[in-house]
Amino acid sequence: MTYVILDLEWNGARSEKLGGYFNEIIEIGAVRLSEDGRIEDRFDAYIRPVVSRKLTRLVTDLTGITDDQVKKGVSFGQAMESLCRFVGEDAVVMTWSNTDLTVLMENCRYFYGDERIPFLSAYLDLQHYAQLRLDLGTAQQVALGKLAEQLNLNSEAMELHHAIDDSVLAAAIFRRVYEPFSFKKATLAVNDEFYRRLTFKPTFIREIDDPLIRRADLRFSCEHCKRNLKRVGEWQFQHRFFTATFRCSACKAEYVGRVQAKRKYDGVEIKKRLIRKTAEKEQETGGAT
Repeated sequence: MTYVILDLEWNGARSEKLGGYFNEIIEIGAVRLSEDGRIEDRFDAYIRPVVSRKLTRLVTDLTGITDDQVKKGVSFGQAMESLCRFVGEDAVVMTWSNTDLTVLMENCRYFYGDERIPFLSAYLDLQHYAQLRLDLGTAQQVALGKLAEQLNLNSEAMELHHAIDDSVLAAAIFRRVYEPFSFKKATLAVNDEFYRRLTFKPTFIREIDDPLIRRADLRFSCEHCKRNLKRVGEWQFQHRFFTATFRCSACKAEYVGRVQAKRKYDGVEIKKRLIRKTAEKEQETGGAT
């Protein structure tokens, strides 16, 4: 089994063909690792852009890549042919978050008319895996350079946001966090289900009567006496939350209940928060009577 860590840099360009902005890849960097995590080979290619011949200042400042460098690059098709040979068959491909993967799919769709990535048979989100292995949680993504710093990995000689250097740095993190059983469990087979899941766009539910919201999701209990609260106002939708006023019939405490319902590929994610109104008022007045 071999492992390939892939990193991309891209330029945001206005596409007349798409009628909107397109993330055109301008550099591909990758390293191929042996089973024990050693770097066996490296791949680095600049890609000559066709959607916008000029890089944005933001991209140049961030990556250090110049217009002259990409003008001397290869076409996207040539880069992909070389990358397919580099990756080979049956390799586990990794990226730092799945953003690079979705951008690669976007480019395959634009240039080939098919968003499927030809060399991809098994995939792992290395950022997600590393954060789980280090007990950092996954609620917030940790940047590559930040995590390398936390692990005391020396990156002074590397240029962050340069695809090949980012791949090498990600490989160093991979060696620190790799554990065979958890890695195998986190690795995904690339099939129809994989692409459906990856391209699914989560949305916030805006109608309180949506059948995907259970009635139990809209109930709250009094923080003081633990009795069920009674809603005394209509639900309002604002800032991605349903909000309503609740009152406890026993202790007369009033609350604001907030419910967020997000439609995801595997179902609905519910977030709830209960705020006591009297506590809000005391805070506003500094506790004065």
